[in-house]
Parts: sequence; C-alpha cells; structure tokens
Amino acid sequence: MGYLGKKPAQTTIPADDSVTTTMLQDDAVTSAKIDDETIVNADVNASAAIALSKLASDPTYDDSGVQDDIALLGFKVAANGSLAKYNLVDQTIDDFQDASGVDAGASTNEVREGTGKYYSGVMNFDLTGGTETVVGDYTYHLFTSNDDFVVPSGASGNIEALIVAGGGGGGGNVGGGGGAGGVVHDTALAITAGTYAVVRGSGGSGAGGASGSAGGTGGDTTAFGWTAKGGGGGGCHNNVAGNAGGSGGAGGAYSGAGGATNQTSSGTGSSGTRTAYGNAGEASSSGNSNGGGAFSGTDGKSLYVANFAAGNLGGANYSGAPVTSSYGYFGGGGGSGTGSTAGGGAGAGAGSISGGSGNPGVAASGTFGSGGGGGGEYHGSGGNGSQGSAVIRYLTSTFASTNNMTLVSNTTTAQAAPTKGDIVFTYTNGAGTTTIGGGSPDVTAEYSADGGSTWTSMTLASEGSTGGHNIATAHDVALTSTSGTSMAYRIKTLNQSVSKTTRIQAVSLGWS
Repeated sequence: MGYLGKKPAQTTIPADDSVTTTMLQDDAVTSAKIDDETIVNADVNASAAIALSKLASDPTYDDSGVQDDIALLGFKVAANGSLAKYNLVDQTIDDFQDASGVDAGASTNEVREGTGKYYSGVMNFDLTGGTETVVGDYTYHLFTSNDDFVVPSGASGNIEALIVAGGGGGGGNVGGGGGAGGVVHDTALAITAGTYAVVRGSGGSGAGGASGSAGGTGGDTTAFGWTAKGGGGGGCHNNVAGNAGGSGGAGGAYSGAGGATNQTSSGTGSSGTRTAYGNAGEASSSGNSNGGGAFSGTDGKSLYVANFAAGNLGGANYSGAPVTSSYGYFGGGGGSGTGSTAGGGAGAGAGSISGGSGNPGVAASGTFGSGGGGGGEYHGSGGNGSQGSAVIRYLTSTFASTNNMTLVSNTTTAQAAPTKGDIVFTYTNGAGTTTIGGGSPDVTAEYSADGGSTWTSMTLASEGSTGGHNIATAHDVALTSTSGTSMAYRIKTLNQSVSKTTRIQAVSLGWS
C-alpha cells in the first residue's frame, strides 16, 4: 500500500538495524532516541576517528609536573641514602653526595663543598699553622709553639698579626715583678703565597729566693721578619734594678731602678701599620714595684688594641680586652713581690692563656702563651714569666675567590636516541639572589646526546622552592645538537662575585 502525501517520520528502528538517513526526519539522533544515553565501543566504527575539535578540550597530557616530582623525590632518596649518582629509565639523578657524577676534565672552576653537598665557583684557600678557630667572619691562628704559617699557591691578601715575646721572671726575696714580653702588632700585613716561620720566645725563670737575684729575661718571638723582645726580669732586695727588655722588669726593694724597655715603639711594616709596644718597669717605692706591661702606660691602665689584646703593669690592674673569649689577654707585667701582700698578679688577668693572680706570700707565674711577667716574691723565689705566642687573624672571605663555574656531568647511555630533553635542578644563594631566565641570567643549562661534542640550550623557568632550595626546570626541549645516546648536561653560573654566588645542589636530566 503506498503513501499519500508526506511520508511520516520513522519512530522505530528496524530489527536489522538498517537505519538510513531517509528514515530520520532531521538526520539527527538525540539522546532521547538512545535508550540509556550511552554509546559503547561497539557502536563506533573501528576505523572512524573523532577530531579534537569535536571534543570539549585538548586531551594531550602535560607530564612536566610529574617529571619535577620524580626528580625531587629522586634527590631526597639520594640524600637520605647517601647515594652517588644513579639512573632511572630515561633519566639520571645526582645530588652530589660525592663527585662521581661530574666530569672534572670538562668542568671549570667547579668546587664541591663536602658538608653542604653542592657545587659552586667559590674557591676557599686553606691557610694553615697553629691552632685554627673560626669566630664569626674571622679565622684565627694561635701559635703557642714553634710552627709555620703556610699560605697556599694563588692566595694573597691582608692579615692582622700580633707577636708576643716571653715575659720576664719575677725577682726573688723582696723582688719586683718581671716585665711583660714586648708586642709587635700589624693591623693590615700584606702576604702572598709562602711559608712563614713563627718562633715563640720562652718565659724567663723566676729568681731563687735564697740568692736574692733578679729574674731571667724572657725569650724573643719572631715572625714575618719582626722581633718582639723578651720581658726583663724583676729586681730584688739590696736595690737590685730590674732588667731591660721588651718591657722592663721592676726594681727591687727598696730603691732599685725599673728596667728600661728596648722594644721599638713603632716600625714600618709592609703595610705601614706596624706598631710595637713595651714599657719600663716601675722603680721600687716603699718596697713595692711592678713589672712593665707591653700595652700599658705608667699608670697601669690597660690599652685596647684592634680587638687583639691588652696588658698592664700587673698587680691588681687586670683589665683588658681578649682576642676572643677563649684566647685571653697578653703582655701584662708581673706584680710586685714586696710588702705584706707579696706575690702580685702575673700577666694581664683572667683568661685561658693569661697571667694568673698571686696570693700573699706566693709568687705567681705567667700563664702559657700570654707573655706576662712573673710575679715577684717577698721571701722566696719569683714566679716564671709566661712563654710568648703569636696570633693571626683575617676575614675568611679575604682568602676566597668567586669564579664563574662550568659544571659538566659524566655521560649516561640512553636506551634509544632521544629527540627531547628535560632538566630539573635545585640551587641556593650563597650571596645575593640568582636570576633564572631573562636577558642576563645568572645560570644556564644545556644537554647533549653525543657526549658533549655539541649542546642544546635549554630555556629555564623558576618552579618555586622545596626544603629551602630553589627549583629551576626546562621541559620537552627539542634536540638541536647531534643525535646520539651518550647523554650529559652542562650548567654554567654567570655574573658571580663576592656579592652573588650560586650553589647547585642537585641535578636531574631526562630524555625521550
């Protein structure tokens, strides 16, 4: 039977699924015409393709964040396990637990800091000699025995040096205090690479009580071509005068003259800042006399000199300033051994290498290294003078050079020749703030697939920080250098100076 007029719309699907567009009124299938509003794989022709433009968004997956996380996780695993450089599939990771991952022959100015586990272009020269201590921005070398101060090749700069001679011994039997060892001081001595001998003077012996003789003179201390003169021994009864020395010994009872100082009051150092210190000992007055102090005036007041040391006449005058809290004071004169409170202070007061104070009737000896004079004794032997010493200090940064660094890794063999590379590295600022990217970056990165013969530049971006370290990355960088499977990275630090230093903490190189 035929149709009259317009053919009615198809409302049912034939059992054999033979649906043609002529069976649909508007050539469209709405969700209402699908039973459960789903299309299963079987409903789509296997050879058909759906264009991206037909989808709500581009389904291409950006895995750069995952790559960053894997690299950072790798850094933490290496650090926690103290692991050397190690490889993943298509990736190598090194957080510089050792130097095995770096090609020293291809790198320049690369300096690995073993404690912080990082590389930078900062080279610290290791000056040696004496007992070394770091206090704040300064490094100190204390010499309490004969030793060499060694400045390594390539190093030069100014140091501050204090040279202290041995103190004189105290007089015996109503004796005067020994004079302090002379002191030579230079605030800015220019030095270059070389070996500088430091020979310290011994302390003078205290006089025997029965003999009633003057104390012995202290030994000279020499360094850098200087000579600090040993302190003069203290006098004793029957008007025996104190001996001359770096600082003079005190006169003995009851009118013995104080010893003169033969320490040059000033001198010309290489930097023109050298000054020498020493004072005459006191003459006996009513049976009381103190040895001369290296850093004192005749009134026994202490003199503070450039954070290094101070000394005084002895007796009760113990004030002064130490080099550091552990080094104590230098160059104090021995206290008087006459009068009812015999055995005055030897050296310059409390401190680990200062002179000690005397008790009535007991002669005190200058403590090791201070150059203090020995105390005199009323009825007995005088105290020994202290041995001499030397102290050197300098700003630690003076003997460091900051250079631009090129850090090249050893190669890692890829499973197949890659076409793209990724890098993730962490860095910290030793000084200043490192610039990533832009027209004048402070650090750049490259990678190579042919063992470093040719390089592909990588544009870096900052990705925040983790664990106090900054993160720099570059992802999916197309290989422009020669193809191959011998993978390596090259990181360069630029614009480095005392005010800007960049420390590379860890590196991950990936490829695909």
